[in-house]
Amino acid sequence: MSHTDQAPPVDLAVDRARDGEAAVQVEAAESELRRLGLEDLRVHHHGELARIEAPQAELPVVASEPLRGEVLRAVRSAGFRLVALDLGAPADPGT
Repeated sequence: MSHTDQAPPVDLAVDRARDGEAAVQVEAAESELRRLGLEDLRVHHHGELARIEAPQAELPVVASEPLRGEVLRAVRSAGFRLVALDLGAPADPGT
């Protein structure tokens, strides 16, 4: 086996597996949010914490009941223990 054909170091393989798991969690959480009609929300993975970015105009709606509870359930069902709403996200997802 040549040097270029060698398997990546174990640490790199573990990092890639973790990145893959994180991507699966984020996609699952965003899919559940879309199911709730929240197309513009984005989820960022920070270990056990999901940081949600939302357009500023949607923050009051997302943070208020009954939708708040639905968002928590949706994101936690993807495997996150903690859920945070980013108050400093851009005003518009395109900015």
